Amino acid sequence: MSDVITHTIENKKLILDNLNKKFKASMVAILDDKKVLILKRSAGPHWMPEKWGLPGGHIESGESPKEAVMREAREETNLILEQVSELEKREEVVVYYSTSYSGTVKIDFEHTDWAWASYDELDAYDTTPDLKDTVKLALDKLE
Repeated sequence: MSDVITHTIENKKLILDNLNKKFKASMVAILDDKKVLILKRSAGPHWMPEKWGLPGGHIESGESPKEAVMREAREETNLILEQVSELEKREEVVVYYSTSYSGTVKIDFEHTDWAWASYDELDAYDTTPDLKDTVKLALDKLE
């Protein structure tokens, strides 16, 4: 019996690793009362320093894009996403949205600030590429 379980777990890891070769990252638009949670990236050496963007990050080995986005949201914001829905797939990124979460926002060391912003308020922030389009897609799903 344990051989069957071990084989099943190994197959899941192989499938996820093959999926992760295509999709390297995932991110999530966390929505609350038609506002989205955005995070300001630190000045460090990572992608898009000092820009405002959505929580997310790299998919780890053996992890699905959905598992990765839920982990990243928890690590970066202290929020526990209770449910996420796929919004779209881009070249190497899977984008999700969520309106169901628990906890209080507390950002990690990779970020210097956070805000709940409406779609129209996003123009006041120096954001990562396509952020406003992504938020529009997510808000449209709620209507």
